[in-house]
Amino acid sequence: MLSLADANCTVCIYSVWCVVMKDDLIDDSGFELGLPSREEMLKHQCDLLCSELDVTRRDLRQAHKNLAGMIVMWRDCSKELAALKLEHERLRWTLSDMYRRETERESVKMVYAYGDHAKGTI
Repeated sequence: MLSLADANCTVCIYSVWCVVMKDDLIDDSGFELGLPSREEMLKHQCDLLCSELDVTRRDLRQAHKNLAGMIVMWRDCSKELAALKLEHERLRWTLSDMYRRETERESVKMVYAYGDHAKGTI
C-alpha cells in the first residue's frame, strides 16, 4: 500500500520532471540575471538599427562609386561607338563607289568585246 508520504513524493517527483521537461524545451541561457528592462531592450534595438544603417550607408557609398565608374565606361564606349559608326559609313560608301566603278569598267569591257547591241552594231 502507498502511504501519504509515498504519494507526496510521487507528486513531487512528477512536478520536478515536468519542470525539467519545460526547461529542455525553452532555451533560457543568457537570462541568469533576469529579463532585460524595456529601456535596455529599446537601447539594444536602437544599437542594432544604427549598426544596420552604417552597413547600408557603406554599401550605398560603394554602389555610388561603382555606378560612377560604369557611367564613365559607358560614356567612353559611346564616343568610341560613334567614331566607329562614322568610319563604317565612310568605308561603306567607299566600297560602294569602288564596286560601281568596277561594274562600269566591266560593262565597258563587255561592250568592246561583244559590241554594243543597243545600237545594233556588232
